[in-house]
Amino acid sequence: MAYGQAAMLLSLGMKGKRGVLPNSITKLHLPKVHKSGGAAIDMWIKAKELETNTDYYLELVSQGVGKPKEELAEFLRGPRYFRAQEAIDYGLADTILHSLDGSFKPKDLTAQLAKAQEMRQSGKRAPAGAGRWSTPTAPR
Repeated sequence: MAYGQAAMLLSLGMKGKRGVLPNSITKLHLPKVHKSGGAAIDMWIKAKELETNTDYYLELVSQGVGKPKEELAEFLRGPRYFRAQEAIDYGLADTILHSLDGSFKPKDLTAQLAKAQEMRQSGKRAPAGAGRWSTPTAPR
């Protein structure tokens, strides 16, 4: 699922690399304010922030899907849900990812485990960024 800002980020991905899973749902909706109480000036500030955020959101989605902001504003008066193919047709994504089409590359975990065990037995340290053993402590 990609809802709201996640759907906007999906649309802004690199063209040709924006993929969705076959049973995914993508939801586009305009930003909203959940809490609007307090002094009149506070409510006015929230309204202005919402107006600015909505305009920016529409601008970004417009860049992603290649449609004018005015058309998007009209289309998104309410939330819109897209199945995988509908998201592609609207311009949010480019492809449906299937596990058998090479989109997902299987990892050889057996080889990784053997290498880790070999390093542990030889007293070598894991490369930097390889988890808790990359800290400067004595090998276990």
